[in-house]
Amino acid sequence: MNLGQEDEYTEFKKTTSELKEGMESIAAILNKHGKGVLYFGVNPDGEVCGQDVSESTLRKISQAIGNSIDPTIYPIVAHEKTPDGRDYVKVAFSGDDGPYTCNGKYRIRRADEDVIMSPSQLRHHFKEAENRVNPWDGRISDKTVDDADEDTLRKFVERGQKEGRIPFPYTNAKEVLERLGLLEGDNLRNAAAVLFCPSIYTGIKMGILASHARTDILDLKQEAGIFFDLIDKGEYYIISNIRNRVDTSTGGPSPVYFEIPRAAIREALMNAFAHRDWQTYDAVVVDIYSDAVEITSPGWFIEGQDPDRHLSGEDNSSISRNPLISRTLYRSGDIEAYGTGIKRIKESCDAANIRVEYVRVPSGTKLVFHRNDAFAQVSPGDTVPDVTVNDTVNVTVKNPQTPLRGKDSRNAKILELIARDSGITAEEIAETTAASVRTVRRALKELQDNGKLLREGSDKAGRWIVVESKEQ
Repeated sequence: MNLGQEDEYTEFKKTTSELKEGMESIAAILNKHGKGVLYFGVNPDGEVCGQDVSESTLRKISQAIGNSIDPTIYPIVAHEKTPDGRDYVKVAFSGDDGPYTCNGKYRIRRADEDVIMSPSQLRHHFKEAENRVNPWDGRISDKTVDDADEDTLRKFVERGQKEGRIPFPYTNAKEVLERLGLLEGDNLRNAAAVLFCPSIYTGIKMGILASHARTDILDLKQEAGIFFDLIDKGEYYIISNIRNRVDTSTGGPSPVYFEIPRAAIREALMNAFAHRDWQTYDAVVVDIYSDAVEITSPGWFIEGQDPDRHLSGEDNSSISRNPLISRTLYRSGDIEAYGTGIKRIKESCDAANIRVEYVRVPSGTKLVFHRNDAFAQVSPGDTVPDVTVNDTVNVTVKNPQTPLRGKDSRNAKILELIARDSGITAEEIAETTAASVRTVRRALKELQDNGKLLREGSDKAGRWIVVESKEQ
């Protein structure tokens, strides 16, 4: 019988004569993933070779774990038998109180090896351990109620009321923050300081690059500000610089379909900010290439969280680096049920034929949307039913310099232009579409009345928001 291959979660030992090495593997796996399995009586290739197993064997393994691993864990040590009668031992273990030592040494799993932690890795693990006991976002900040942006807080409460998750109306900042559990005396907890106070530090960096060598930067923007504004700016920057299609087959206003699902983009940005390491001033970074859109967030997944398992649906764990921030965003509906965000990103990208992956980089976590070649190869006027979301057909890519005839075509083009540039003016739209400014303004009002378009902010300094079709 073969049990497969060794990996970062699994270790094989031929006999209990390798008990010392087995203990080292337990500690290393715990420090990397928080859980794993160790087998005795199994060859390195996964084939069960068997060994003598008695009550004293199981007791010897349990005692070795108790004497070697610190802090204490409580594994399941079981006597197993193959169909042909070979005996072996399975040790299933888990723990969330790391970092763990084996006989005074800290190790970490790397592929199928157990290596000594570097000083920087050890510092990181002790910081994470402190954050598990006393999460950073729940600690008291030096910000007071007066520092909170009331307009942002008011809109937050309104969203929560619509979702049915905040049962009280907005009264004043202090009362609301107290009821949300974000205030201690007059001082905000770090979660409130992050969500509702303007930051003077650069929160997001966005760029368009000619190649992954990063030597030729075609565009670069850096923004500071309030949490929600930074997410909006990141979302609009991405959708303004990727391809989109307009479905002209519908009877009403034509929906806009983005190359990468807009919902996945927003979810990815929300995750990047909500779960980032806020104990560093590093910014969230958005890089747009011809073949990919990448979002990099400070801090890798916390111990026990594996992005590949989340993407595959094997793991829906809701443990967060910033539990108070996550709970608060859930109350407003800005994030949904814990542990489901990555799954939703994967599902919407699968439907749009976009491959998505997480990559560990020195600065933290990089989410990569691999852009769809079929979408990139579309010429103006070509139909692309094989790459549209939810099998939408008769989708065309319009030539932006072709004058548009007919109200539906004109409105579709206006939506497309706004999707690319949320700050575009009626005069600029008129120039591009060969329509009069008066006609464009009338069309904009009609799109707002039909719920396809929203205006945020003033006429001069505000921006447009395209309301996506629910079918996307």
